[in-house]
Amino acid sequence: MESLLTLSIGDFRAAELSLRLTVALIGMTSLLLLLGITCTEARYRLPLIISGVALLGAAWFEAGAWMAWREAFELAGTSYCVTGHLLGGEDRVIAWSLGVPSILMAFALVKLPFEKAGAKQFRLTALGVLLLAIATPFSGVLGFLLFVAVAFLLGYRITRSNPARKYILTALASTALGILLPSALGSLHSLGGGASGDLVRGEILRSLIDILSLVVPAVILLIGVLTFQNQEICTGEESVSRETPKESRLRTRRAASTAAPAQTSTPDDPQTGLFRS
Repeated sequence: MESLLTLSIGDFRAAELSLRLTVALIGMTSLLLLLGITCTEARYRLPLIISGVALLGAAWFEAGAWMAWREAFELAGTSYCVTGHLLGGEDRVIAWSLGVPSILMAFALVKLPFEKAGAKQFRLTALGVLLLAIATPFSGVLGFLLFVAVAFLLGYRITRSNPARKYILTALASTALGILLPSALGSLHSLGGGASGDLVRGEILRSLIDILSLVVPAVILLIGVLTFQNQEICTGEESVSRETPKESRLRTRRAASTAAPAQTSTPDDPQTGLFRS
């Protein structure tokens, strides 16, 4: 019996390569986030740990989607035929629901110290992130609405002086682009190639969506954390270098007075003329 769906060797390898590349990029990004805690301050370590561990889980499920693709087809002569195994579409959804909410939560933690009155907004953001992670595997529409709500809370009344502003907005834009790209899947049939062409292009496009939604925001988070720390170090050095000579001498005297113990002179013995013991 002839197979209902066949893929050429080039199409199969192209889709498999995109899946492998997605797994590798997500895994390497998670390792970079976890290694970043070795060179950052304590207040920046929790966001990196949360996003790094979540991306490790996302890489695990992305690897499941890759293995499902390999099991769904087998080589028969000069083409690949279907075997009857299902593709791991649900693995991609779970990977998204693990990675994206965790990265958004990490950005909320990074933003919190720079906002004076952001405690209530932070609690609402954390609740929205939790609902986003739970609802996404069951309803794509509800997940999209929750993402819009979380993005609004992250960007609401964020001042221009906030150093995390441009990083948060860029990460939100990349994730939103990844969410809106699936709308282009409906026009894939117009490109030709039949069912096999639509399937291969769909897998490649989904890999691009995962990179935009998981890898790019995580890299932006890591760059932002390292930039914040370098700015704080440079600001501290500039404040010391801008001291006037008088202020520098006063600071040196104060440091010497606090460091050196006070020495009291011992009066002479009036009878012997010697120092008292």
